[in-house]
Amino acid sequence: MKLSSEYLMSGKGRELLGQLFHNSGEGIMLFNKRGEIEMSNPRALEMFGYSEKELLGKKVETLIPKDARSRHENHREKYMKKPVPRSMGQGLDLKGVRKDGSMFPVEISLNYVSHQDETMVVAFITDITIRKENERVVEEQQQKLSEYADGLEKKVKSRTRELEHMNLGLKSQIQERKLAEKALKKSLEDLKKAEQEILRSLEREKELGELKSRFVSMASHEFRTPLTTILSSANLIGKYAESDQQSSREKHIDRINKSVQNLTGILNDFLSMEKLESGIIRIDMKELDLEMLVKEVCEEMEDTLKKDQKIEIESETATVLSDDHILKNVLINLISNASKYSSEGDPIQVSALVEEMEVCLKVIDHGIGIPQDEQKNLFERFFRADNVTNIQGTGLGLNIVKKYVKLLGGKIEFKSKEGEGSTFCVRIPLASVK
Repeated sequence: MKLSSEYLMSGKGRELLGQLFHNSGEGIMLFNKRGEIEMSNPRALEMFGYSEKELLGKKVETLIPKDARSRHENHREKYMKKPVPRSMGQGLDLKGVRKDGSMFPVEISLNYVSHQDETMVVAFITDITIRKENERVVEEQQQKLSEYADGLEKKVKSRTRELEHMNLGLKSQIQERKLAEKALKKSLEDLKKAEQEILRSLEREKELGELKSRFVSMASHEFRTPLTTILSSANLIGKYAESDQQSSREKHIDRINKSVQNLTGILNDFLSMEKLESGIIRIDMKELDLEMLVKEVCEEMEDTLKKDQKIEIESETATVLSDDHILKNVLINLISNASKYSSEGDPIQVSALVEEMEVCLKVIDHGIGIPQDEQKNLFERFFRADNVTNIQGTGLGLNIVKKYVKLLGGKIEFKSKEGEGSTFCVRIPLASVK
């Protein structure tokens, strides 16, 4: 005889299933969606001490300790909404309540069946009293074994202390020697650290001294030239008193204006460097019209360009989330350098595009370029290439730009060839792009 699914659906098969239900060593109960007991096998009745008629129609919570009934009712309602086969009691102490009110430990697994268009829950209940008792006995034995082991360990420790007392003098000498060696080792390490710190301090002091020397030399030169121009032009203006000498006066007034702008630029570089070094600059993210920002900067820079220099703009229409003050300072500095190191009439190309969640700012000039062997030092403070010594500048601009770009989490790259011009590209990640 094969116990196929077809056989189980036959009369004899159903008789076999009935025998399995009635003779099972586990308690089996069937509940409806309201938690009412529809059927119990003899083992379940024996387990809880009820007759079949007494349990029929009772809520399953009757068989659960009172302090857990409300919580169990919530769990049951949730389970009925989405029934799945599962085990219960793993890692938990579940208890059943008999008719006489006594409690006993159980393990329960749940499943569900559909009968006459209604979902029914099948509970398989195991009385684990004997297992729990065995566990208790094992635990007591382990406790006794642990106590025996502790007693044995105390005896061993007592004997060990006797031996240690006998060798106390020798151990004391060994310990003192170890402590002395440890102290000597630490002293040597501290001495080495102090020596390294002194060397670092001397190096920093030397670097600071060189920095101060370069700063004083650069500042004295960069301030002297425009101040001399201002003084000379101011004296000459006083000599052009006649009305027909207006063009001469305007020429010197223009020289004074440009010198003042140059001094302002130098002071702005110093102030920007100080703010960046002290960490007081904070990022202020806001929505910006990228195209409008680029046009505004280029319009502001027009009056500072050399004769016949023009800015060619290529900008994408996009709203980006970034710091407008920092972006403007970056662009102003790069455009100012492009103008300064290019000849009159040379075009300057400025582009601002959004590429893969980045703002790509690019400034291209066709000026004197940067010597190949000096490009590695381009972003250092006060660095100026050999081919720009006759052009005014602090050597701080690109160092400041790099720090601004770093604040926004971006990077700056460049390509340059002496005599042909330079291309600077700033890539800044966007928090948001529309």
